[in-house]
Amino acid sequence: MLDDLNWSLVLAEPGRSFLLFGLRVTLQLAGLAIVGSTIIGTLVALGRVSVAPTLAPLRWLLTAYVEFFRNVPLLVQLFFWSFGVFSLDLVRSAAAPLNSVYTNQFLAGVLGLTVYTSAYVAEALRSGIQSVPKGQLEAARSSGLGYWAAMWTVVLPQAFRLALPAIGNQYIGATKNTSVVMAIGVTDVVFQAQQIEAATFGAFEAYTAVLVIFVVVCLAESALLALVLRLLFNKVPRAIARAQALEAR
Repeated sequence: MLDDLNWSLVLAEPGRSFLLFGLRVTLQLAGLAIVGSTIIGTLVALGRVSVAPTLAPLRWLLTAYVEFFRNVPLLVQLFFWSFGVFSLDLVRSAAAPLNSVYTNQFLAGVLGLTVYTSAYVAEALRSGIQSVPKGQLEAARSSGLGYWAAMWTVVLPQAFRLALPAIGNQYIGATKNTSVVMAIGVTDVVFQAQQIEAATFGAFEAYTAVLVIFVVVCLAESALLALVLRLLFNKVPRAIARAQALEAR
C-alpha cells in the first residue's frame, strides 16, 4: 500500500506551490492574530485589575467580554464575523481599502482569531498581574510614578514573565486554530491541501504534508517562546530589584 503513495503530489509542482501559498496565508493569519490578541488582551487585563471605583462599569464590561468570547466556539465566531458582520454594507465599505491586499474572508478570520485568543490572553495576564506582590506597585507609586506608569514600568514586565508560559500556549493555539478558517473560505494551508486532494485523490499525501507543516511551525514557535522566556528571566529581575529598592526607602 505504501508503494502506491505519490509524494510528488506535494513535493513537486503544482502541489508544492499550493502548499507554500497556503502556508504563507496561515503564517499571516497567526502573526496578525498573535499581535492583535496581545494588544487587546493586555488592555483588557489592565482594565480588569484597575481598582478605581469610577472604573467599575468598565471592569464589568471587560469581564463580560472575556467570559462571552471564551464560551462561544471559535467556528461560531468565525461565522459571525464572516457571514454576519462582513455582510453589512458599512463594514464592507470600511474594509474596501484593504481588499487590494486581503479578502473579507481573511479579515474576518483575523478578527475571529484575534478576539477569541485575546480573551484567553487577557485572563492569563490578569493572573500574572495579580501574582506580582502589591507592595511593588505601592512602592512605585510612592516614588512619584502614577498608577498607569507604575503598571507599565514595574508590574507588567514581571506579569508577562509569570504569564508567558500560559500566553505562549495561547499563541501556539492560535496558530493551530488557523486551520478552522477554511470553513469561511480562507485559502490557508488546510484549504490548499483539500484542493490537492480533490484534484489528485492524494488525501494521505496532502494531509500528511499539512501535519508536518504544523508540527514544524509550532515547534519553531515553542523554541522562540522559550528564548523569549530566557531573555525575560535575565531582564525582569532588574525591574524587581528596582521595585524592591523603592520599597526599602
